[in-house]
Amino acid sequence: MFQMSPGKAAEKALKAAQYTVDADKTNFHDLVQNCNDLNDSELTNLASQLESLVGGSARMRYPDRMCFPQIPNEVYSEQMAQQALQLAKKIIARVKNRIT
Repeated sequence: MFQMSPGKAAEKALKAAQYTVDADKTNFHDLVQNCNDLNDSELTNLASQLESLVGGSARMRYPDRMCFPQIPNEVYSEQMAQQALQLAKKIIARVKNRIT
């Protein structure tokens, strides 16, 4: 089964919203940076909360971004995962409303 992290799902949604603005490809992985041209303070706020919670998307995907001897599984709690999921769902819903 294919699974995507909440941060990555939110990033994809924000890039879709960005595409509707100017159709330029964005190579940014930073959620807040992907909100820059969207003129939506709520999306920016949600993206900022998610970035603050997970510490950037690369941190979850690449274990070498953690301070030795920690691994992502030891840094993120169940509660943090649930919060990240809820924030990502809000971002995705807001983008969906924006582009439909």
